[in-house]
Amino acid sequence: MAAFLLGRSDLALLSNLVGVLLIVSGFIALIPIVVCLAFGESFAIPGFLLTFILSVTLGACLYVPFRQEGEIHLKHGMLAAALAWIVIPLLGAVPFVLVGNAIPPGSSLVCRMDPMEGFFESMSGWTTTGLTMVDNEALLPASLQFWRSLTQWVGGVGVVVLSLAILARPGSGAFSLYVGEARTDKLRPRVVGTARTMLRIYLVYTCFAAVTFCLLGMPVWDSLNHAMTVLPTGGFSVRDNSIQDYGNIWVEIAVMVFMMIGAISFVVHADMFRRRLRSLWQDAQNRALLLLVVFGAVVLTAELVSGGPTFGSLTRSARLASFQFVSALSTTGFQTTDLRNWTPPAKILLSLAMIAGGAAGSTAGGIKLIRLILVTKGVHWEFLRTFLPKEVYVPKRVGRLTMEDREFSGIVLEAAAFSFVYLVLLVVGVLVLMSVLGSVSVVDVFFEVCSAQGTTGLSVGLVGPSMPDVAKLMLIINMYTGRLEIFPVLMLLQAFFASLHIRRRASPTP
Repeated sequence: MAAFLLGRSDLALLSNLVGVLLIVSGFIALIPIVVCLAFGESFAIPGFLLTFILSVTLGACLYVPFRQEGEIHLKHGMLAAALAWIVIPLLGAVPFVLVGNAIPPGSSLVCRMDPMEGFFESMSGWTTTGLTMVDNEALLPASLQFWRSLTQWVGGVGVVVLSLAILARPGSGAFSLYVGEARTDKLRPRVVGTARTMLRIYLVYTCFAAVTFCLLGMPVWDSLNHAMTVLPTGGFSVRDNSIQDYGNIWVEIAVMVFMMIGAISFVVHADMFRRRLRSLWQDAQNRALLLLVVFGAVVLTAELVSGGPTFGSLTRSARLASFQFVSALSTTGFQTTDLRNWTPPAKILLSLAMIAGGAAGSTAGGIKLIRLILVTKGVHWEFLRTFLPKEVYVPKRVGRLTMEDREFSGIVLEAAAFSFVYLVLLVVGVLVLMSVLGSVSVVDVFFEVCSAQGTTGLSVGLVGPSMPDVAKLMLIINMYTGRLEIFPVLMLLQAFFASLHIRRRASPTP
């Protein structure tokens, strides 16, 4: 299979698909120029123009020669998505590097990034992670603040979904690309209709969030940026201490609501827009999400009261615990407190929430609740099968669906395989960071890796410009694989190494 994928015709198909995505991402880089003009940051314009030129030129070179190539299959879409999600963040790093170095002397603005830090920041943005190389977000140029928010907003809905919604039909590989970007739900019979419906829902919620934050006392600029990063469960902020800086319980409640909205599947949102409100509770993932929020908030509150730092009253502890658990489970990453002082059990509980993540079909990261539900039910039914007589039939129900044994076994196996590979990559990340960071707490390293691979952005202070490049690169890999849900990345690696093997066998022996 891998050899076929790297054949000449297949490379042409991949070139076609990746080219389209690069062209779209290039035009996205023009949007912050409006902010540059509005805030008088003319020094930032060349960085965004160069990103536009590089993206569109490279995209055109890949797309134009191969417009009429053959039939596109699912594997092509998955490979194209895996490739695009490397190249787009690489090009998206250009503004972080160039704009920071172009800030006029004597300015109060600060942003100095080397290429590795710029790539880290860009990957964190496009994958909606929220871990950052910036020490003082409030001192960033407004254009870079907006660029960070914009990459998370586009990354949340997906470059592929945005491309399908705008271009209507970028070739016969529409569905293949859609699945390759870790999306499977269909809200309409056609994929293009699904993409447009998702984009409309996304826009409505973003506007609603911005207006709500404004009415609750958040400045207009802050409201816009936080609305763009809360719906994609991204977590980038324009404040140094994230949501903590506002000290406003109503803002925190509103942010929690929109984080939960971001963690709910677009299918459920589409049903709610059609006034099918019962689907909010009928959906198995939503029930699990709500129950986990209640359970996690209670347990975390108890831990903060019994063994954590002094937060004052029980009410104060419950306020912090509820916000941080929702932020972790929705994989958003906003913070209302310094997590460095929290106890190891509290950090582990948040880490487990980041591993679980939100609903499949949402903008959240993590393993996804539906996979955990399937694996749990699979273990339960296997246990029943062991003790019940063979003639007793146990129906396999997940939510409102009833499945045959073979179908159920297949999806449980797939969920278990994904979860296993996810945890293996998590362990690799922990081992790499432990080896290069020196004497740091295992719990803290585990927390940061869970945050990166779950595309969350919560941090206990290990992530920053002072990290060794090896650690930065490892977390970039965790963010990348977490956003694409691993299998497209594994397929890309398989194709790459198979190609090397074939070339070695084809080369003449001296």
